[in-house]
Amino acid sequence: MIWLFVSAAQIRDGRLTIDGPKGRHLARVRRVRPGEAGVAISDGQEHVFSVVSVEGSTVRARLTESRPNRTELGHDLVLLQAVLPSADFDAVLEAGTEVGVTRFVPLQAERSVARPHADRRDRWRAVVEAAAEQSHRGRIPEVTAPMSLPEALRGIAGTPLVVLDPLAAQRLQPMDGSVALAVGPEGGWTGDELAALVEAGGQPFTLGPRILRARLAPVAAAVILSAR
Repeated sequence: MIWLFVSAAQIRDGRLTIDGPKGRHLARVRRVRPGEAGVAISDGQEHVFSVVSVEGSTVRARLTESRPNRTELGHDLVLLQAVLPSADFDAVLEAGTEVGVTRFVPLQAERSVARPHADRRDRWRAVVEAAAEQSHRGRIPEVTAPMSLPEALRGIAGTPLVVLDPLAAQRLQPMDGSVALAVGPEGGWTGDELAALVEAGGQPFTLGPRILRARLAPVAAAVILSAR
């Protein structure tokens, strides 16, 4: 089934028009045909549609049903992720989106090897939108610009904070309600960073006896936190 995000302007009088890059992808890559069904997400609503015509790079469809989205968790899961080399960070964005992360906050940690430019954010947004469509999300996660740890902590003030630390005494368990998750780079948090996280109310947890790569640890933790 086709699943994509659209703007409210693309829906009018029970009709949906898909053009631009998405229309070109549907028409030329997926080669959709009249009669195919799909769901268009706009402002938290699922608009079920049936394709009526494909002309060039423009796909036109008829809406058959509109309903509130039913695929979201119902709470926020914010990931404070130390920036990683490009391929690894893209993998975190993609898999994190698929398992339910609602906002990604890239951290410039002391041991982060990567130093992404602010314009990398456009690439990150494209990654999470594609992952959100593939996994049938009801919203596209937000991706902020890279920031320092103090800036990130100010942005989540009041939200319960989970800090991944392989040396922590407690093992991570599912939690209710909104939560923020902080994950360091391959080299781990420095002592000063860990102290700042705890001072901000963070609770250190471990994933168990094994040490996971930085591209996998946040995804595993997000799955555990969401397993309510």
